[in-house]
Amino acid sequence: MFRALVLPAALLLSFGSSAAEEESIPGVDSHYETVEVSSGASLQTIVTAPEGDTAARYPLLFTQWVSCGSLAYREGSNSREILAALARESGLALVRVERSALLDGPACAELDFDTEFAHYVDAFTALLESPRIDSSRVFVYGSSLGSNTAALLARELGRRGHTLGGVIVSGGGGVTYLERMLAFERHYLERRPGDATPAARHREFLDRTRFNYEYLVNRRHPDAVAEDSDAMARVRNDILGMSATDHYGRPFAWHQQLAEKNFLAAWAEVDAPVLVIFNEFDQFESRHGHALIADTVNRLRPGTATFVERAGIGHSDNRYPSVESAYAFEDGEPAWRDSVDIMLRWLGERSPVRR
Repeated sequence: MFRALVLPAALLLSFGSSAAEEESIPGVDSHYETVEVSSGASLQTIVTAPEGDTAARYPLLFTQWVSCGSLAYREGSNSREILAALARESGLALVRVERSALLDGPACAELDFDTEFAHYVDAFTALLESPRIDSSRVFVYGSSLGSNTAALLARELGRRGHTLGGVIVSGGGGVTYLERMLAFERHYLERRPGDATPAARHREFLDRTRFNYEYLVNRRHPDAVAEDSDAMARVRNDILGMSATDHYGRPFAWHQQLAEKNFLAAWAEVDAPVLVIFNEFDQFESRHGHALIADTVNRLRPGTATFVERAGIGHSDNRYPSVESAYAFEDGEPAWRDSVDIMLRWLGERSPVRR
């Protein structure tokens, strides 16, 4: 019995009200627009500007994390506080594209990655034609899994002739998706409460490696992999975030398609300054994955990538007293402001920003 563990076609641009409750950021006007993409889905977008300002501004295109839900600002969410601060203080037009489920497209649990990425490319390309946007210089910011999407998006925009002003990523690395998910497994084995010995973890990690290779690289359904052996069945029932029908709320195909992507090849084509921010107590992502982006870019274009490590911070920008408390999500205190300041300094020092 399975045991769930919770943890270029023509594009149309129109202006109107939000399908969800509209955000309110002091000192900022948030303009809601609807983009119809080539698949026929309608996507809600949000473009910010200083209150009362009508000048066209360079855009900061935001690529989002794996979890679903609106990107609109809500008080108390560290990730949304970062976005609100960037909207207020960066001098850029913060541009967000909501997933299709918010209006009339596939639900998040049914939306595969290739379709989702095509939505982003269509929508952002359309928004770069907006009178609110000065598209002569484009910036991209990716958070969490959006860091991988940011590399793919930046490469595609470059191929389409757009000038990139810079790319910022935090909470996601440049390793293969298989390596990324194996890092999840290693963190899970080493940091979760339990009585497993180091010797037992050796065999268990090898089993998890085999399971993930079959699931992600060979693109087999997890239930089919579970039928291979008792060991594979045990892993199937103990993968963090995997339910009977999805993985972290996304269809299995979403993860399998990501496993095909060559992120380092994308970074090799991104001809722009890059800022990589790693949080020391990240519950999911590895330091190596983050550093790999900066190292790869700097080997190809020396001095263009900056790597910053923030001590004691977890994936969602909370500060923790220890890595164990971080993994248990206990005793965390918001530390998002420091992340914003790092981004703002980098933008100000390395790229001309219209204010």
